[in-house]
Amino acid sequence: MRPRLAIFDFTDCEGCEVALVSLREKLLELTDQVEVVNWRLAQKKADDGPYDIVIIEGTPVTQEEINTLRFLRDQTKVLVGLGSCATLGGIPGIIDKEKRSFWYKKIYGKDYKPRGIDALPLTAYVTVDYSLHGCPVDKKELVRIFEELLVGKAPKGKSYSVCFECNLAGNRCRLLDRKICLGPITQGGCGAVCISGGLTCFGCFGLREEAQIENLLETIYKFSDSKEVERYFSTFLKKTPEYARIFKETKKTNGKS
Repeated sequence: MRPRLAIFDFTDCEGCEVALVSLREKLLELTDQVEVVNWRLAQKKADDGPYDIVIIEGTPVTQEEINTLRFLRDQTKVLVGLGSCATLGGIPGIIDKEKRSFWYKKIYGKDYKPRGIDALPLTAYVTVDYSLHGCPVDKKELVRIFEELLVGKAPKGKSYSVCFECNLAGNRCRLLDRKICLGPITQGGCGAVCISGGLTCFGCFGLREEAQIENLLETIYKFSDSKEVERYFSTFLKKTPEYARIFKETKKTNGKS
């Protein structure tokens, strides 16, 4: 009997599901091994649980989405967070909870009645069996995780940082040019695509194990100020415990502003 798979999305841009769909023939090959029983983006069929695997894209920002997430956790054996919105809070998490009411009124008008509470990763509410980071997710990583799940293997993240992939790509280290980059503390798996394209690493693949954040900050603060550094860290990592701890400390100890 094939495993029952369901894919759900909360607040997001659906870019990670688009990455999944764009696998094309490989996606058909993978889905032949499961019974896709609920996926709004790809089918009208919407069976209720229980499920064997539930994949969730997006961050739950409303009470309804939070309740759905908790229900799905109870209905599945394996729950996977798909993309940085699900695993880190993502771009929606940049705005603090306390500032949401101000921006709701500014953007939608004073008569708008918001339902959004906060943008937190799935782990703020339930246990997640595996987090597949990325904005959007990397297709090769997506296939790897899928294949490992289907054979009953517990997927693991990469043990190396983005720097390793930067070296493989022949990129010059941005830090040597006195430019902020979070590659040294970010989990690999993206192929250093942003840096290879002339951008920087904002950490959308999540923090690597034993990330030496303080060491990186010590280097960056030699050529940048705390406001600019925090802006880079807050893009994807604002809802992490490390962000709260580090920037509360650095605001007290760092003399730059």
